[in-house]
Amino acid sequence: MGELLILAILLAFYFLPTLIASQRGHHSTGAIFLLNFLLGWTFMGWVAALIWSFTNPSAVVVDERASQSAADEIAKLASLRDKGVLTEKEFSDKKRQILDKV
Repeated sequence: MGELLILAILLAFYFLPTLIASQRGHHSTGAIFLLNFLLGWTFMGWVAALIWSFTNPSAVVVDERASQSAADEIAKLASLRDKGVLTEKEFSDKKRQILDKV
């Protein structure tokens, strides 16, 4: 009975990186498990899995406005001005802001 308890504790410690990744909802939990399972017996493999389990994957943010050219933005503003949504002063101010970014 005591041997089974010790084995369970050692297995939990061995798979600690996988357990941490699973609890944190890491998107690479499966890959961390494979690294842990296949290379965890080496100290470096276990440490790599442990470090990986604590990483926060950064979200890729795509700014749609960055993909538009300054000319496109100014054309949209001109359309709003022509429709009467923007005044001439608002149009000029926004146009200046766009051109200052370039």
